[in-house]
Amino acid sequence: MDKLKSIYASACSAIATIIAVVAMTIGAELSPEFKNTLAGFTGHHWVTKSWVTIILFVLLFYVFRLIGKSASDSQTKKALFALGVIAILGFLAILGFYTYEFVAR
Repeated sequence: MDKLKSIYASACSAIATIIAVVAMTIGAELSPEFKNTLAGFTGHHWVTKSWVTIILFVLLFYVFRLIGKSASDSQTKKALFALGVIAILGFLAILGFYTYEFVAR
């Protein structure tokens, strides 16, 4: 097993998953219909988002792992750096959204 390829695939999968979680979180707050749809699957929108997160990460990991060629050290470092940036931006997006919602009301 190529460790760098797995690390690279994991980082790419995590990036896409973070973007999806941020979009679902903000989308569920802006759209009651979407929040109710999420809640309809498992009984609570948080539980559904958690399951979607797990499934999406695993599926994308295997997709990136299977379709990708062997990753170089520099590609892996760039992917991990991008993951850190996306994680921070995702945190700031959610924090900013909820701060705005709190202040605006």
